[in-house]
Amino acid sequence: MIGRLILALAAVLALAGPAAAQAPPPHLTLTLSPHAAGGADSYLGVRMVLEHPDFKAGEGLVHLPLTLVGIPTARYDGDALTARDEAGPIPLSQSEEPPTPQGVYHRWSVARATVGDVTVSFHAPPRRVTAATNNGPLFDLREEAGAFLGAGVGFMATPVRPGPWRVHLTWDLAASAPGSIGVWSLGDGAVDTVGPSDLLAFSYYGSGPLKRYPAATGGHVSFYWASEPPFDPADLGRRVRALYDYMAAFFDDKGSSYRVFARSNPYLGTGGTSLAHSFMFGYNAPSKPTADSLQLLVAHEMAHTWPAMQGEHGDTAWYSEGTAEYYSLALSWRARAIPLDKVIKTLNERADAYYSNPYRALTNLQAAERFWNDPVAQTVPYGRGWLYLIQTDAEIRQASKGARSLDDVVKELRRRQVAGKPYGIPQWLELVGQELGPAKAKAGYDHMVSGGLLVPPDAAFAPCLAVERHPTRLFELGFARRSLNDDRVVRDLVPGSAADKAGVRNGDVIVEVSDVNKVRADETLPLVLTLRRDGTRQTVSFTPRGASVEGYRWVRNAAAPASVCRF
Repeated sequence: MIGRLILALAAVLALAGPAAAQAPPPHLTLTLSPHAAGGADSYLGVRMVLEHPDFKAGEGLVHLPLTLVGIPTARYDGDALTARDEAGPIPLSQSEEPPTPQGVYHRWSVARATVGDVTVSFHAPPRRVTAATNNGPLFDLREEAGAFLGAGVGFMATPVRPGPWRVHLTWDLAASAPGSIGVWSLGDGAVDTVGPSDLLAFSYYGSGPLKRYPAATGGHVSFYWASEPPFDPADLGRRVRALYDYMAAFFDDKGSSYRVFARSNPYLGTGGTSLAHSFMFGYNAPSKPTADSLQLLVAHEMAHTWPAMQGEHGDTAWYSEGTAEYYSLALSWRARAIPLDKVIKTLNERADAYYSNPYRALTNLQAAERFWNDPVAQTVPYGRGWLYLIQTDAEIRQASKGARSLDDVVKELRRRQVAGKPYGIPQWLELVGQELGPAKAKAGYDHMVSGGLLVPPDAAFAPCLAVERHPTRLFELGFARRSLNDDRVVRDLVPGSAADKAGVRNGDVIVEVSDVNKVRADETLPLVLTLRRDGTRQTVSFTPRGASVEGYRWVRNAAAPASVCRF
């Protein structure tokens, strides 16, 4: 689940905002030069030319987060990042911007007024990862099989001025292997577009001897990878294209382009992160993922392309993640991309994850405060939003006698977004209120926001499925989740927890750990830790579960034919 953290950042990436139509924005020319040496000498050269910005002394030039959601970015200490203009080198001062919930941005500011165009240059080093690296969002720049893959926010210092800019991106592949290509979320090779500074940060870049599906360039949906994966990439590529076309048609976005990037992780875990009309997913080759096992991951990330809601992430994550969960499954079923048994299995896995989440009863605000530091807290909006949307859909169908559904509300909210109209929480409540009545719409929303228990209504997916009680046990790791990060030292052991009873102690070094995500998904599975204490190793095994709590799941109604199954 942690790897599927999306952040809902794609919502900020309006590729051509209203300001672009009012006056021609200034040019921003970006040249990327890959140097993949396979070691410490590897880097991705970045040269950015800003057209006549006329900076004043002390004004911010570019910035880059030091970390983002726990993922470290490239560091440009000292004079690793330079700038010059028509008057020569520009002295730069460095500072940290006020912290945000996502992280702290490092800023480079000009020490004098600038003259003419300003050129910013730096070499972006790829991040080195090992089997001990913590799984997380795919923002960092990596080198793999002679290729570079990563998000701009992981390595690119972008203009502090928000833009929009007339972006011209090119690739200098002179130092790359024969047959190498350069790819951006918005296109292959040289790309011209208009967009904000954030577009450069929250989009993906790939270069080198990448393989692709389809093999020819020019397709509106493309899939890229570096190492040969354990699954059939052509099969997954065909699925990506078919599902994208179905989803794009559903959301009235036919003809748009999309790119998918894949990279291999040396650590356990599979997950993806969605950015501007693209997403990247990581896989662990020894785990042998298949196209079937990746199907819903692909669908979830793809669904993030369309539904969005204005507002702070903590207030709206239930919608961005909830709609991605809801439509990844619903549209996969409607497109006949997955069978009914997988739909039911997925419904119940998601329900179990919601009911067993130890943070389930937190308010949206409380969950948001933990969101960036605890992967389990990060999953609260997924289950909460998804179940709330299921409830809302069932209520709208009942109130309209089957004439309307959640689809009508979500698609209208997107139409407002595309039209440049407000599309936030007030508009959500307005639209749901038109279906159910304002008081009922507000009461349901407030219950969800406050962390109230969400129970699937009997009408949800009836008559195909029926709801039944299914108590579950809270997931309880027994020590701070950050203990599984790169330093791997046990902290904040919970007295009396299963970990404590199994012999885990504060200060233990975690040498090896089984797949936490798999263990969390199945309350019968034990977590296995290899610990080092006082120079000796020991292996402990325990089931990371706490108290039994109320839960629900769906079962197939054998009397109902498959033809009545609607999702």
